[in-house]
Amino acid sequence: MNVTYTVDGQAGELPMPGPYLLVAKPEDLAELVASIHWRAQPIPPPCCTVHLKSVDGLDLGEFEVRSVVRPIFTAKAVSQG
Repeated sequence: MNVTYTVDGQAGELPMPGPYLLVAKPEDLAELVASIHWRAQPIPPPCCTVHLKSVDGLDLGEFEVRSVVRPIFTAKAVSQG
């Protein structure tokens, strides 16, 4: 099943498995579409507008999606004891 969308006016289409669409919230789809769009940008914008134009034939509306960077912690052994 295809999800037709725009991100800040740029059109796109994303093939999605039908079972995922049965459990995904519209906000989840908007975040997924925004993350795909942001990966193609050299510097992701702090927010964008996603319009889910056609999801299983339904217009799910527009969403503001914000890019929030959270701290990531990594551990490396310096000694074994």
